[in-house]
Amino acid sequence: MANLSKIVSYSCYELGHCWDHSCSKTSLEICIIGFIESCKIYGVVYLLTWLVKGRKITLEYGRKLLKDYVRSVCFLTTNAFGYIGSFCVIRKILQHVNFLSASFLPGFVGSVLAINVERVERRPLLAVYVTNVASECLWNSAVANGYAKSIPRGEILIFAGTMAVLGYSFRSATPLSKTINSILQLFLGRGESGKMIAARQEGPAPHSALPASLPRMSWAQRILQFFRGRHHSCPHKGGCLPYFTWTALRGFSQGFLLQLAVKIIPSLPRLLGKPSKLYDLLTNPHNFQAGIFLAWFMSVFKGTCCLGRWWSGKDEAAHGAVAGVLSALSMYFYSAPSLALYIMWKAIESIYEKGCDDGYLPRIPGSVEFLYALCTGYLFHSAVWESFNMKPSYWRFLDRLTWSRMSEYNRHLLTPYGLESSKDFANYWPKYHLDHVTDSFKQEFQEVIARGRY
Repeated sequence: MANLSKIVSYSCYELGHCWDHSCSKTSLEICIIGFIESCKIYGVVYLLTWLVKGRKITLEYGRKLLKDYVRSVCFLTTNAFGYIGSFCVIRKILQHVNFLSASFLPGFVGSVLAINVERVERRPLLAVYVTNVASECLWNSAVANGYAKSIPRGEILIFAGTMAVLGYSFRSATPLSKTINSILQLFLGRGESGKMIAARQEGPAPHSALPASLPRMSWAQRILQFFRGRHHSCPHKGGCLPYFTWTALRGFSQGFLLQLAVKIIPSLPRLLGKPSKLYDLLTNPHNFQAGIFLAWFMSVFKGTCCLGRWWSGKDEAAHGAVAGVLSALSMYFYSAPSLALYIMWKAIESIYEKGCDDGYLPRIPGSVEFLYALCTGYLFHSAVWESFNMKPSYWRFLDRLTWSRMSEYNRHLLTPYGLESSKDFANYWPKYHLDHVTDSFKQEFQEVIARGRY
């Protein structure tokens, strides 16, 4: 049973920065380490951004890119430095450590400082990202502690519900988000978007493959027509069935190649030394699963829209909601809870923004910054208290950003709280300099100190 009201009186050195006794020195060290890693991380991010946009490098654009890069580096550095600095300041003010001040409050304060360094236009993107990671972590913690029950393949339900909204929005004349619409157009094509539907409805109807007696046809005859011909309002050339089949094949190849690229790019150094590893990467099951995922998603969405046109005799935004739900079943073949959650939070953000723009919801000043700080504070909190519930990739990111200093937090001292914080660090105990630990600490852990041969 967890006892969250307890307080412990260990020093910063004994509990937090166990590799060095000086608070100022460790804060400066984390600042330098964070700066070095931030330069590497955002160097890759901004390089990829430039390549994707395909913009020509001019002096003006180069200056802007460099300025944005430096600002993002300072943002991430401040987050790392602010965390460890705030930890020491808060402990010295309180003269003890409690459940919140052990990691959440330092993480929150450091994140408030950091997010106000970053560009305003990037703050919502960062807030949605950490909200996604934090919500997954919170759910894992609730399940692990018995507050919730695990839902097998629950990501399919999340993805289906979200795609029902986004599918309807995609085929509406006024979509929720231009960004999401642009992403969906990459996979679903511009022809199925709401703007193109409106343009086709305003223009003259082309030669129709639709029989005049269609309204009196049975449902079986309508489905048969779907396989044989093309509805006059369909955006594609040729029959609906060949269109469906070609979309599935194209989706499979795109999904396969995307997943393969994700695996090959980080493995390039190893491949140069051992090219035979390429075969293992090519035949990795995840490549085929990603191919099936995208093949189903693209073909079922478009095929459902075609069926909707044959069924009702016209193009409607409501067909997108049904198509969204059915296409979301693709996640059965490629489980991606993080992707489902991220899309859900982006949809919620878009709905909120739409509500604010239309005057139905109020804009809350500082809400983006608060959300980022709250979620990032929780992630730092989880990294100390229940790192086993975190998304592994985010834990590796935190550990990389601090050169494994996050792993050197002495979680054994948190055992009285009853949260198994040291479960993943059972064999780790810091090498203290005994001149800088308190007498009470020496007495309490004299057996451990003796085994460590200090």
